[in-house]
Amino acid sequence: MTDWDGRLEEASTAWSSWCRAVESAGIDALSKTITSDEIDLAEGLRHLARMARLTLFSATENRSTSNPYFWPALDPHLKMGGDNPQGLYLSAPVNGTDTFRISGTCGSARWVSCILGRSPEGVQAGLTPFGNAIFRPDIVAGPDDTFEIFVAPERPQGAVNWVESDQWTVSVLLRQFFGTPDDVHPMERLEIENVSSGSQTTVPLRTDDIAGQLARAAATFSILVPLMQSEMIEKASAKNYFVTDIGDPTSISGGVPGGNAVTARWALEPDEALVVEVTPPTPCGYWDVQVGNGWYESFDYRNVFSGFTCDNAHVNDDGSVAIVVAERDPGTANWLETAHHREGHMAIRWQLSEGHLPIPHCTVVRVTEVAERWALPPVSPEQRALERRKLVQSFDARFGQRRVSQGEPGEPRP
Repeated sequence: MTDWDGRLEEASTAWSSWCRAVESAGIDALSKTITSDEIDLAEGLRHLARMARLTLFSATENRSTSNPYFWPALDPHLKMGGDNPQGLYLSAPVNGTDTFRISGTCGSARWVSCILGRSPEGVQAGLTPFGNAIFRPDIVAGPDDTFEIFVAPERPQGAVNWVESDQWTVSVLLRQFFGTPDDVHPMERLEIENVSSGSQTTVPLRTDDIAGQLARAAATFSILVPLMQSEMIEKASAKNYFVTDIGDPTSISGGVPGGNAVTARWALEPDEALVVEVTPPTPCGYWDVQVGNGWYESFDYRNVFSGFTCDNAHVNDDGSVAIVVAERDPGTANWLETAHHREGHMAIRWQLSEGHLPIPHCTVVRVTEVAERWALPPVSPEQRALERRKLVQSFDARFGQRRVSQGEPGEPRP
């Protein structure tokens, strides 16, 4: 066998193994769709395609820690694990030995977290998927609204913002959660550089390298797809009822760094509403609520009311919040749509709440009863149409006009 024949066999085997892994895990997941509704099956098929792309790209692209750059970790077309409708998720490759410098402008995000991700080997050794982190309240910026964050095993001299890495560190995740749809200004001039090695010339890709990356992508797909799905399946006997996410698959996989969530599987008919009542904990640096489908994906948040935050929710005088989940518009504030689904997921994130995790109370009523029984501000059709336009504007500000690692400032903030 020639060298070419050997490489061809290696490449062919790697591709066949990837395809078989995706086929096996995918068919098994489709057979466990949580309802018999076509929309859930169709979205399941799309979810598998998204997860194949997500795991494949994560394993094969933007791998050099000498030449790192930020790119979308999750976005409107790559969704998993209850991704935040108000969020902008960016990631970059790093390692546990070098010093990395992240810089940019702060933007308008209500909540920012810079979190280090660990390798599968670290998780297998018993560590959590995410390591150390720094959050918006602790990120010190200059008078010109610019910041620097250093990622390194030891604090660099003069570093104000520092996240300690360890031997298992392989990535950095930068999350920006925006408080209101009409104030969305992502970080600008966002860059990451390897201070230790500097930019280096790229090396040619080798067959054994990409074969190993495909194998890792296959393993990740085979783990994540059933892991995320299992949380919805396990909640089949407790619909319209909240529990803490501690110990649930999304939490075990690193969900909600800096806090925890309370989660539920809702089940409603088109003329029903789920009214969720809760008093946010004190302290709580930030909180938000969202609904999504049975594959633990957010809805189409450019066009669907699928989440809000502590900044744009209506809060009662006593500090409590009433959230309305329904297919039909109840004509009130705090409405989240079910988007033609009879079942799906719901999550409320409590950030920096010092372990306080209030469990909401749930009531299922007719949609027509909501305005009568709960003292929520009325929302007219004209106001609702304006809110929908703001959703589009928020989406476009995050994804349509965003400049990442290009060194170009965006439009000036008002």
